[in-house]
Amino acid sequence: MAGRKDFLRHIVNRVLASSNLPRQVVDDIRKFVGRAEDKYKFNAFGGDVRKLADYLNSKDFDDLVTLVKGVKTEKGEEPAVEVLKKILMEAREAYKDIPEVVEAVDRRLRELEGEAAPSKDRLEMLYRSLKDLEREGVKLRLDKEKHSVEITYGDKLRAIVKFSKKADAETYVLEYSIKDEEVLDNISSVVDRVKALLRMVKS
Repeated sequence: MAGRKDFLRHIVNRVLASSNLPRQVVDDIRKFVGRAEDKYKFNAFGGDVRKLADYLNSKDFDDLVTLVKGVKTEKGEEPAVEVLKKILMEAREAYKDIPEVVEAVDRRLRELEGEAAPSKDRLEMLYRSLKDLEREGVKLRLDKEKHSVEITYGDKLRAIVKFSKKADAETYVLEYSIKDEEVLDNISSVVDRVKALLRMVKS
């Protein structure tokens, strides 16, 4: 990826430097993106800029969106949201030949413009956010016909996630079952373990 613009240094920092956002907001945005760069390794200097798509599709980017939406003027304007839009548009141009990044940027821009993402987009974002679990032996399957993501781990875990949108509320319904076996030494241990399982189910 030699010669690529770096998302944090060449795009985010430059846009923030030319903005009129309060210093604390600029520092917070830079801090959020910096932590994400360490986690997702999307920097252009030894990393992989394609991984920017993973960040844009993640809960970590949701947190950044929440941060910028919390910055409002007395007139109700959202200047930090406009700055984030500019960052995304510049990233789209810089990485226009990387389809997964363009797709993730467009999805986030639609959200920031107030357009609700269709359920299939939400599920694809969820699927991408869970991909790291495959390194631990978890198997994922995105079922577009059933609008669900299936998650399995050997014969011990079976789970399915469905996206639900009702009125203004968006939720994810997670159904799961866990199969396990333990060998315990005495009745007291069995009672304690059953109580612990019951507390987990009730919580």
